[in-house]
Amino acid sequence: MTWDNNVYCAVDIETTGIDPSAGDRIIEIAIVPIYKGKIVKDWVYSSLVNPKVSIQTYAQSIHKISIRDIESAPGLEDILSVIRKYSQDTIFVFHNARFDLTFFDYAAKEIGQLPLEISYIDTLEISKVIYGKKRKLESLAIEMNIPHRVTHRAYDDAFVTANVFIKFFERYGWEMIHEFLRRWIGREY
Repeated sequence: MTWDNNVYCAVDIETTGIDPSAGDRIIEIAIVPIYKGKIVKDWVYSSLVNPKVSIQTYAQSIHKISIRDIESAPGLEDILSVIRKYSQDTIFVFHNARFDLTFFDYAAKEIGQLPLEISYIDTLEISKVIYGKKRKLESLAIEMNIPHRVTHRAYDDAFVTANVFIKFFERYGWEMIHEFLRRWIGREY
């Protein structure tokens, strides 16, 4: 399989809940770069995030991240700065892009910045076209024999997303995958 010269970055976040309009915020992020079909481990970024809000008990039980864990973590402004750097001249890869990108928009608005402008591909959208329905990241990983597992931690889940994307790219090629290339320029609320 011939890869293009783009750097793709698989991104995953963990949050305090599922609704940023209700005050839920990002508590962890991971960015896993892919170049020419290989994960570039030296370029991986992973960090807890201090959103300065409490973490719901339900979210703590899923992610195993407590208030104590995030007390000294970087804030949203530091994390958005990193995301902006990684998003320059790269294509982000998400599994359920709208979820993560909406949280990025709320984070930018909260700290008084413009929304992020991101080129991205969504493996959830690809799975919907290929399988005729949306597929969970975990079921794709099992089906594709990816050794990493979905743990609801950003680092592990970003690695799974990266591997799922690599498999899709190798199976279907650049032309088909690039039909899913989208541009995010923030949303109106």
